[in-house]
Amino acid sequence: MSRQLLTDLNGNKTGQLKKFLDDFNGEPRIAWYPSAGKDFRALFYLNPKFSYLHPVVVKEPQPPDLFLFTDYNPWQNSSFLDKGTIYSDYGIQIIVESIEELTRLDLPLHDEIVQVPEGGPATDRAVFLIIRVESDRLGSITCPVLYAFAENEIFYCKKLIPNKAIITHLIHVRYGGGYGGGGHASGVWLLNVLGKLNCELFITDGHHHWQSGDNKAMELCAFIPKENSSKLTPIRTIKGVSWSDYGDVSFNLVS
Repeated sequence: MSRQLLTDLNGNKTGQLKKFLDDFNGEPRIAWYPSAGKDFRALFYLNPKFSYLHPVVVKEPQPPDLFLFTDYNPWQNSSFLDKGTIYSDYGIQIIVESIEELTRLDLPLHDEIVQVPEGGPATDRAVFLIIRVESDRLGSITCPVLYAFAENEIFYCKKLIPNKAIITHLIHVRYGGGYGGGGHASGVWLLNVLGKLNCELFITDGHHHWQSGDNKAMELCAFIPKENSSKLTPIRTIKGVSWSDYGDVSFNLVS
Protein backbone atom coordinates (compact mmCIF):
# COMPACT_ATOMS: atom_id res chain seq x y z
CA MET A 1 0.00 0.00 0.00
CA SER A 2 1.04 3.66 0.01
CA ARG A 3 2.58 3.44 3.48
CA GLN A 4 4.50 0.35 2.40
CA LEU A 5 5.93 2.26 -0.58
CA LEU A 6 7.08 5.16 1.59
CA THR A 7 8.59 2.79 4.15
CA ASP A 8 10.51 1.05 1.37
CA LEU A 9 11.83 4.36 0.02
CA ASN A 10 12.75 5.57 3.50
CA GLY A 11 14.93 2.51 4.17
CA ASN A 12 16.64 2.74 7.55
CA LYS A 13 16.56 6.53 7.78
CA THR A 14 15.28 8.08 11.02
CA GLY A 15 14.61 11.63 9.82
CA GLN A 16 11.71 13.64 8.41
CA LEU A 17 10.07 10.93 6.30
CA LYS A 18 10.01 8.49 9.21
CA LYS A 19 8.49 11.24 11.36
CA PHE A 20 5.85 11.84 8.68
CA LEU A 21 4.97 8.14 8.66
CA ASP A 22 4.95 7.90 12.46
CA ASP A 23 2.66 10.92 12.78
CA PHE A 24 0.28 9.97 9.95
CA ASN A 25 -2.67 7.72 10.71
CA GLY A 26 -3.76 5.35 7.96
CA GLU A 27 -2.72 5.30 4.31
CA PRO A 28 -1.45 8.60 2.83
CA ARG A 29 -3.11 9.79 -0.35
CA ILE A 30 -0.31 10.20 -2.90
CA ALA A 31 -0.16 12.39 -6.01
CA TRP A 32 2.44 11.07 -8.47
CA TYR A 33 4.05 13.46 -10.95
CA PRO A 34 6.34 11.54 -13.33
CA SER A 35 8.82 13.71 -15.26
CA ALA A 36 8.21 16.54 -12.81
CA GLY A 37 11.48 18.36 -13.49
CA LYS A 38 11.50 21.62 -11.52
CA ASP A 39 7.74 22.04 -11.75
CA PHE A 40 6.03 22.44 -8.36
CA ARG A 41 2.76 23.87 -9.73
CA ALA A 42 0.87 20.71 -8.78
CA LEU A 43 1.21 21.69 -5.11
CA PHE A 44 -0.71 24.86 -5.93
CA TYR A 45 -3.38 23.40 -8.22
CA LEU A 46 -4.18 20.40 -5.99
CA ASN A 47 -4.55 22.45 -2.83
CA PRO A 48 -8.08 22.71 -1.35
CA LYS A 49 -7.76 26.51 -1.36
CA PHE A 50 -7.47 26.47 -5.15
CA SER A 51 -10.53 24.22 -5.43
CA TYR A 52 -12.46 26.58 -3.18
CA LEU A 53 -11.61 29.56 -5.40
CA HIS A 54 -12.32 27.59 -8.60
CA PRO A 55 -15.19 25.23 -7.76
CA VAL A 56 -16.50 22.57 -10.13
CA VAL A 57 -20.02 21.16 -10.37
CA VAL A 58 -19.07 17.68 -9.15
CA LYS A 59 -17.47 16.50 -5.93
CA GLU A 60 -13.70 16.45 -6.26
CA PRO A 61 -11.54 13.71 -4.76
CA GLN A 62 -9.97 14.54 -1.43
CA PRO A 63 -6.56 16.22 -1.90
CA PRO A 64 -3.28 14.33 -1.64
CA ASP A 65 -1.39 14.10 1.63
CA LEU A 66 1.99 13.77 -0.09
CA PHE A 67 3.45 14.43 -3.53
CA LEU A 68 5.70 11.87 -5.22
CA PHE A 69 7.86 13.27 -8.02
CA THR A 70 9.98 11.14 -10.32
CA ASP A 71 12.49 12.25 -12.95
CA TYR A 72 15.76 10.52 -13.69
CA ASN A 73 17.82 13.66 -14.34
CA PRO A 74 15.79 16.81 -13.79
CA TRP A 75 18.27 19.63 -13.42
CA GLN A 76 21.50 21.11 -14.72
CA ASN A 77 22.91 22.53 -11.49
CA SER A 78 22.94 21.66 -7.80
CA SER A 79 20.97 24.73 -6.73
CA PHE A 80 17.66 23.08 -7.73
CA LEU A 81 17.25 21.37 -4.36
CA ASP A 82 19.21 23.70 -2.12
CA LYS A 83 17.34 24.93 0.93
CA GLY A 84 15.74 28.34 0.61
CA THR A 85 13.80 29.97 -2.22
CA ILE A 86 14.14 28.00 -5.46
CA TYR A 87 11.48 29.88 -7.45
CA SER A 88 10.00 33.37 -7.24
CA ASP A 89 7.78 34.92 -9.91
CA TYR A 90 4.15 35.79 -10.76
CA GLY A 91 3.18 36.19 -7.10
CA ILE A 92 4.45 32.72 -6.09
CA GLN A 93 7.50 31.66 -4.11
CA ILE A 94 8.64 28.04 -3.76
CA ILE A 95 10.74 27.52 -0.65
CA VAL A 96 12.53 24.33 0.43
CA GLU A 97 12.20 24.28 4.21
CA SER A 98 14.00 20.98 4.77
CA ILE A 99 15.61 18.24 2.72
CA GLU A 100 16.59 14.70 3.70
CA GLU A 101 18.42 12.25 1.47
CA LEU A 102 17.01 8.73 1.57
CA THR A 103 18.53 5.39 0.63
CA ARG A 104 19.72 4.71 -2.91
CA LEU A 105 17.07 3.38 -5.28
CA ASP A 106 19.21 0.82 -7.13
CA LEU A 107 17.16 1.16 -10.32
CA PRO A 108 18.47 0.93 -13.90
CA LEU A 109 18.06 3.29 -16.84
CA HIS A 110 17.19 2.19 -20.38
CA ASP A 111 18.58 4.04 -23.36
CA GLU A 112 15.47 3.07 -25.34
CA ILE A 113 13.46 5.28 -22.94
CA VAL A 114 15.71 8.04 -21.59
CA GLN A 115 17.85 10.40 -23.62
CA VAL A 116 20.84 10.53 -21.25
CA PRO A 117 21.39 6.87 -20.27
CA GLU A 118 24.39 7.69 -18.08
CA GLY A 119 22.13 9.86 -15.89
CA GLY A 120 23.44 12.74 -13.80
CA PRO A 121 24.58 13.61 -10.28
CA ALA A 122 21.13 13.01 -8.77
CA THR A 123 20.18 9.85 -10.67
CA ASP A 124 19.30 6.85 -8.48
CA ARG A 125 19.00 9.01 -5.36
CA ALA A 126 15.85 10.05 -3.48
CA VAL A 127 15.08 12.96 -1.18
CA PHE A 128 12.23 13.91 1.13
CA LEU A 129 11.38 17.61 1.09
CA ILE A 130 9.16 19.94 3.03
CA ILE A 131 8.09 22.59 0.50
CA ARG A 132 6.39 25.87 1.35
CA VAL A 133 4.47 27.72 -1.35
CA GLU A 134 3.83 31.40 -0.70
CA SER A 135 1.11 32.66 -3.02
CA ASP A 136 -0.58 36.03 -3.39
CA ARG A 137 -3.82 34.13 -4.12
CA LEU A 138 -3.71 31.17 -1.74
CA GLY A 139 -1.50 32.37 1.09
CA SER A 140 0.97 29.91 2.62
CA ILE A 141 0.88 26.18 1.72
CA THR A 142 3.23 23.56 3.17
CA CYS A 143 3.54 20.16 1.48
CA PRO A 144 5.68 17.04 1.88
CA VAL A 145 7.33 15.97 -1.38
CA LEU A 146 9.28 12.77 -2.00
CA TYR A 147 11.45 13.11 -5.10
CA ALA A 148 12.90 9.91 -6.60
CA PHE A 149 15.46 10.50 -9.35
CA ALA A 150 14.57 7.48 -11.44
CA GLU A 151 13.16 6.47 -14.78
CA ASN A 152 9.36 6.77 -14.46
CA GLU A 153 8.64 3.45 -16.15
CA ILE A 154 11.02 1.37 -14.06
CA PHE A 155 9.93 3.16 -10.86
CA TYR A 156 6.35 2.10 -11.60
CA CYS A 157 7.43 -1.47 -12.29
CA LYS A 158 9.97 -1.93 -9.48
CA LYS A 159 8.60 0.29 -6.71
CA LEU A 160 4.93 1.14 -7.13
CA ILE A 161 3.65 -2.30 -8.13
CA PRO A 162 5.68 -4.49 -5.70
CA ASN A 163 4.57 -2.22 -2.83
CA LYS A 164 0.91 -2.31 -3.98
CA ALA A 165 0.92 1.49 -3.97
CA ILE A 166 -2.30 3.44 -4.44
CA ILE A 167 -1.86 6.66 -6.42
CA THR A 168 -4.96 8.81 -5.94
CA HIS A 169 -3.77 11.60 -8.27
CA LEU A 170 -1.63 11.15 -11.38
CA ILE A 171 -0.15 14.13 -13.23
CA HIS A 172 0.86 13.88 -16.89
CA VAL A 173 2.16 17.31 -17.87
CA ARG A 174 5.06 17.87 -20.29
CA TYR A 175 6.13 14.28 -19.79
CA GLY A 176 9.78 13.66 -20.52
CA GLY A 177 10.71 17.33 -20.48
CA GLY A 178 13.63 17.04 -18.09
CA TYR A 179 17.31 17.87 -18.42
CA GLY A 180 18.84 17.00 -21.77
CA GLY A 181 15.60 17.11 -23.74
CA GLY A 182 13.38 14.49 -22.13
CA GLY A 183 13.38 11.04 -23.65
CA HIS A 184 11.70 8.66 -26.08
CA ALA A 185 8.32 8.25 -24.36
CA SER A 186 5.24 10.47 -24.21
CA GLY A 187 3.87 8.77 -21.12
CA VAL A 188 0.75 7.54 -22.93
CA TRP A 189 1.23 4.20 -21.15
CA LEU A 190 0.05 5.92 -17.96
CA LEU A 191 -3.52 5.76 -19.30
CA ASN A 192 -3.31 1.98 -19.08
CA VAL A 193 -2.31 1.91 -15.40
CA LEU A 194 -4.94 4.26 -13.95
CA GLY A 195 -7.09 1.35 -12.81
CA LYS A 196 -4.16 -0.66 -11.50
CA LEU A 197 -3.10 2.28 -9.31
CA ASN A 198 -6.68 2.96 -8.13
CA CYS A 199 -6.30 6.50 -9.45
CA GLU A 200 -9.15 8.94 -8.76
CA LEU A 201 -7.96 12.04 -10.66
CA PHE A 202 -5.85 12.16 -13.83
CA ILE A 203 -4.36 15.51 -14.79
CA THR A 204 -3.04 15.69 -18.33
CA ASP A 205 -1.97 18.05 -21.09
CA GLY A 206 -3.43 15.64 -23.64
CA HIS A 207 -0.21 14.60 -25.39
CA HIS A 208 -1.14 10.93 -25.69
CA HIS A 209 0.78 9.59 -28.68
CA TRP A 210 2.66 6.32 -28.66
CA GLN A 211 6.43 6.60 -29.03
CA SER A 212 9.17 4.01 -29.07
CA GLY A 213 9.87 4.51 -25.37
CA ASP A 214 6.24 3.82 -24.45
CA ASN A 215 6.39 0.59 -26.43
CA LYS A 216 9.63 -0.32 -24.67
CA ALA A 217 7.96 0.29 -21.30
CA MET A 218 5.21 -2.16 -22.26
CA GLU A 219 7.88 -4.68 -23.20
CA LEU A 220 9.90 -4.21 -20.00
CA CYS A 221 7.04 -4.20 -17.52
CA ALA A 222 4.42 -6.93 -17.49
CA PHE A 223 2.46 -4.89 -14.94
CA ILE A 224 1.35 -2.36 -17.58
CA PRO A 225 -2.02 -3.53 -18.96
CA LYS A 226 -2.20 -3.79 -22.74
CA GLU A 227 -5.35 -1.69 -22.93
CA ASN A 228 -6.78 1.40 -21.28
CA SER A 229 -9.92 0.34 -19.41
CA SER A 230 -10.58 3.63 -17.56
CA LYS A 231 -13.17 6.26 -18.35
CA LEU A 232 -12.16 9.91 -17.95
CA THR A 233 -14.66 12.65 -17.08
CA PRO A 234 -13.24 16.20 -17.44
CA ILE A 235 -14.09 18.53 -14.54
CA ARG A 236 -11.64 21.45 -14.85
CA THR A 237 -9.33 22.97 -17.44
CA ILE A 238 -6.29 25.14 -16.80
CA LYS A 239 -4.88 27.13 -19.70
CA GLY A 240 -1.50 25.86 -20.82
CA VAL A 241 0.12 29.25 -20.30
CA SER A 242 -0.70 28.93 -16.59
CA TRP A 243 1.03 25.58 -16.25
CA SER A 244 3.27 24.00 -18.86
CA ASP A 245 2.70 26.16 -21.94
CA TYR A 246 2.31 22.83 -23.74
CA GLY A 247 -1.45 22.78 -24.23
CA ASP A 248 -4.40 23.14 -21.88
CA VAL A 249 -4.29 20.93 -18.79
CA SER A 250 -7.42 18.90 -18.05
CA PHE A 251 -8.47 17.50 -14.65
CA ASN A 252 -10.34 14.21 -15.13
CA LEU A 253 -12.24 11.96 -12.75
CA VAL A 254 -11.26 8.33 -13.32
CA SER A 255 -13.77 5.50 -13.33
